[in-house]
Amino acid sequence: MCMSKIANGRIIEKSSNTYKVQTEGGVRVAKLKGSYSYTIENKSELPCVGDWIEAADDGNTILIEKVLKRKSLVSRQVSGDATLQQPIAANIDYVFIVLGLDGGRNYSDRLLERLLTIGWNSGATPVVILNKSDLNDNSDLVKMQAETVALGVDIINCSATNGSGIDELLSYLCNGKVGIFIGPSGVGKSTLTNTLLQRETQATNSLRLKDKRGRHTTSGSYMFEVGNGGFIVDSAGIKEVQAWASIEDIDSVFEEISTLSERCKFRNCQHQGEDGCAVQYELEIGNLTPERYDSYLHLRQEVAFLERRKCEKNRSVERQYDKELSKMMKTTLSRKGLVRQAMG
Repeated sequence: MCMSKIANGRIIEKSSNTYKVQTEGGVRVAKLKGSYSYTIENKSELPCVGDWIEAADDGNTILIEKVLKRKSLVSRQVSGDATLQQPIAANIDYVFIVLGLDGGRNYSDRLLERLLTIGWNSGATPVVILNKSDLNDNSDLVKMQAETVALGVDIINCSATNGSGIDELLSYLCNGKVGIFIGPSGVGKSTLTNTLLQRETQATNSLRLKDKRGRHTTSGSYMFEVGNGGFIVDSAGIKEVQAWASIEDIDSVFEEISTLSERCKFRNCQHQGEDGCAVQYELEIGNLTPERYDSYLHLRQEVAFLERRKCEKNRSVERQYDKELSKMMKTTLSRKGLVRQAMG
């Protein structure tokens, strides 16, 4: 079967093991080439929405052969204990962290901190969207509180219902820029997508009345072009935010603590009772809240544990590789010995 190359196709939808790819000839359904999984080191290299790919095509079938170099990758740790990275979208310019102001359990400082680690780790620019502002008379106060958590990050009070904040949101998505909505279910990500597109593209569900918790509406990731030349990705709601991040990402989220640590007496200060700790001092005089401090320590410990798990996994993989290589060499040497015996 003769297959020709397609260059610079971009994945615009991923659902289960099937992809949709935007090519010069239009949107095509694609699957992974059978040997693709043998050419990658880990699952983070699997294709996702936003990836530019090279594929082979016989006119009917597109087989993804290669993912081109990414400039950013939005990902999270998979739910549970596995030390695995779950890609959400690639080549993103803005990570829009969407939280709701409708009285449900959608906004909290701690949740915002965790979602910011995903934003900073991606290599894209995080932007906070406080959605459903029309349902909260204190939306401006919540924004002021969020500004103390998301230091240096743009924050938009937004409402898909009355249109407030939509123009400001659209201003980020022009000239080919790509944004992604991330956040829990029920915060209005799909409704915002429909508003930006000015049509009902994404299905939306009502909230559970008893607790205003969201029901999952979007099950995959989908990229859409908006009217001013940009693109938006709608992704599934995040049930459990486990940080896939580095210590540097945590320092970006807690910038004020990172700055304070430069004044600590010891360079390796862990800010947990050491002499001359500037962070502890600010905590004692009330310039740093206990909640913010505890969240900082918890996330640092979580990331440190993740790093240890990744190192242990790498060592395990190396041992398994060495074991298989040794077994293969023994088999080869044994065969050579049998050949020499037969020739002798």
